[in-house]
Amino acid sequence: MDLFDIFAGADSWHTRRLLRQAADVSDEKLDSPVSGTSAVIGWDKPDKNLREILERIVQTKEVWVAALTGGEMPSLDGRPPADRTPSALLDRFEKADAEFHRILCDVRNRGAWDETFVDALCEPAETFTFGGMFADVITFNAYRRLAALDAFHKLGVTVQGSGSPIEYEQAGMPA
Repeated sequence: MDLFDIFAGADSWHTRRLLRQAADVSDEKLDSPVSGTSAVIGWDKPDKNLREILERIVQTKEVWVAALTGGEMPSLDGRPPADRTPSALLDRFEKADAEFHRILCDVRNRGAWDETFVDALCEPAETFTFGGMFADVITFNAYRRLAALDAFHKLGVTVQGSGSPIEYEQAGMPA
């Protein structure tokens, strides 16, 4: 068993399920205020609605991919509505997640979790280990996936499962 495959796979699998579920939710519900979200990082702000929660999961991968590849900082605010629909979020996620997974599979295969990289998107630039960055992504995306589940429930939308890694494993660890 490879823990990277379990954690990365469960994160991707559950995020896809949530984004697909969101496609069946009206814009009114996606944009309805939700309570109970937190600013999980000191410089962050609480997400105001289900759409923001889901977009932050997508943005997390987009930003880290940009940091890992030397790309430009993706837009975090002010995207046109067409880029924020559930199907557009799923498309954005698939692109970012594939690259994120490709990079980190190489890190895993080389046993390079303790190697560092410079994140030039930070001001000032910061150095992180690949393992620490991956743990960060899994931690904060897990929080947001659970916040999304809570928001779905508060909106009266039934969502199957909890998205736990055990559930992912029992589902046959689909891609």
